[in-house]
Amino acid sequence: MAGRIPQEFIDDLLQRTDIVGVIGERVPLRQAGSNYKALCPFHEERTPSFTVSPERQTYRCFGCGAHGTVIGFLMDHDRLGFREAVAELAARVGLQIPSVSDPKSSPREDNEPLYAVLAKADRFYREALRSHPKRNAAVDYLRQRGISGEVAAQFGIGFAPPGWNNLLKHLDAPQDAIKAGLIIERDGKTYDRFRDRITFPIHDRRGRVVAFGARVVTDGEPKYLNSPESPIFQKGREIYGLYHALQAQRRIERLIVVEGYMDVIALTQAGIPGAVATLGTATTREQALLLLRSAPEVVLCFDGDSAGQGAAFRAAENLLPVLQGDRQVRVMILPQGSDPDDLIRQDGREAFENRLNNASPVIELYLSHLHSDCDLATVDGRTRMLERASGLLKRIPDGILRETLLGRLADLTHTDPQRIDNLCRSQPPKSSHATPSDRVKNQQVSHHKRQSSSPLGGSSDPGRRTPVRHAIALLLQQPQLAYLAGDPDRFADRGIAGLELLQHLLEIIRADPHTTTARLLEKFRDDRHEGALQKLAAWQPAERAVEREQEMRDALMRIEERIIAREQEKIIEQLACQPQNCVLEQRLKDAQRLQFLFDKLKAQGLEADTEGAEMSRLRNHFNLD
Repeated sequence: MAGRIPQEFIDDLLQRTDIVGVIGERVPLRQAGSNYKALCPFHEERTPSFTVSPERQTYRCFGCGAHGTVIGFLMDHDRLGFREAVAELAARVGLQIPSVSDPKSSPREDNEPLYAVLAKADRFYREALRSHPKRNAAVDYLRQRGISGEVAAQFGIGFAPPGWNNLLKHLDAPQDAIKAGLIIERDGKTYDRFRDRITFPIHDRRGRVVAFGARVVTDGEPKYLNSPESPIFQKGREIYGLYHALQAQRRIERLIVVEGYMDVIALTQAGIPGAVATLGTATTREQALLLLRSAPEVVLCFDGDSAGQGAAFRAAENLLPVLQGDRQVRVMILPQGSDPDDLIRQDGREAFENRLNNASPVIELYLSHLHSDCDLATVDGRTRMLERASGLLKRIPDGILRETLLGRLADLTHTDPQRIDNLCRSQPPKSSHATPSDRVKNQQVSHHKRQSSSPLGGSSDPGRRTPVRHAIALLLQQPQLAYLAGDPDRFADRGIAGLELLQHLLEIIRADPHTTTARLLEKFRDDRHEGALQKLAAWQPAERAVEREQEMRDALMRIEERIIAREQEKIIEQLACQPQNCVLEQRLKDAQRLQFLFDKLKAQGLEADTEGAEMSRLRNHFNLD
């Protein structure tokens, strides 16, 4: 069973982590007073509205509303899971992640055994390439392709010997290997998936082997065979060679997306860095995001046949909606029948790099493919082209790229760009093609729904600044304001929406007076309050500390007023429900309690305009005078 990560570890990790350093490696930040600003990485903008606060250890975009902690940033920006984001931060500061069993959580599958068995298979295949008696054909093939031993070792190339159970005999138990896709179980029999093949381990961004690709050594079908998808491997989310490219260069200036394992290795062997491949699938949106996060420039390098051009077009469809800021995507279509290795051998490295440098902008490839069979001299042809382009335009957020594409379409189809834009906006984009800004909006809608059902109240407008919400927002933004609340149990058991959460926050802060906004928010991750707290933490606080203190005092006073008003309501209900023959002493006691509450309101300078009329009515009704 995989245990949860202790909250104490998360607190320690956030305290040691410099959010400015982490985000600054991915977004060019510049200092602006006590904070740092940049163009938002989650939506396209011309004026910086993305702010990072070292004091609060949080980020926020005033344009699209994205906000959160450094863990949340890695999850959204690098597309990591929670545990992966924590692991990446822990590695930065030299911490090991502990785990404890969580009795409240349901059992989850532990994937560590899968990583372990894949690592063991990796070692087995590598050793087989070095020493197995039948390795010669594999070694000869690699030599023919010009692959040196150094590059083979860099990529972990191995050899799966011929035979049905070479790896199986090497394993203690087959269950994890079956789950990882290394062993096939069929009709009660188990045997190796990869036999008599050169193996290529596929690494995730942390360098762990998550799957294998394999090529036949001699004749056989299929020519290439991949591991099936598993709990730790989804081929649409992994990029072959990316881990090696990241390891080889401190900062990658360009990624070259090619079609296969051997193309990646051949370019590396030729001294051309940054080659990666998308595992035989069309480039997915997840892969597009990962590519553009990893390098400022991406060059698609596909074969010149119809299949290669189709693959480039599908890649462009997923890259264009997430293309932002200073990132650029270009396309280099190879001569038909050639692969990168052929061109380098034929023309040399310098000529190949010249081709890369002269690659066409991805928009040109996309438009060319759109009107390849459309007669733009006719209304029908222009209409067909606009229909084809509408799906992509619906997914591209507002910004320079969208305006450029609209302008080019307008020129080609002799149509007003505003009219094209209006037609494309008439129908919402499909959810399966959500853009980064759509993701943020959907996240806000999700938070809105979660908050409306949270103990902060069921108002139809969760953003309304009630006193309780205002106090919670101020505590999240400046936890040290908790000292103004005074009595530790001031808001306990009051029965008013949100007070229980406010009391809980006060208790957390009192236990850890030096806590930060980020640490508070992470304590509520996956909690029913998470959405509401994220929204409240994004409220704009007063600029000066003295103003925030006054806001907090005012909010606490209004909460106290609400508590007293509720007590009044209870007593009035009790008095109204008492029979006329009730003991006079009891009626007088209740009325005196009511008078005390009115006096308390006055003492605090709160409104009590209804005192005279209400007390007069009650005194007359119960003959208390």
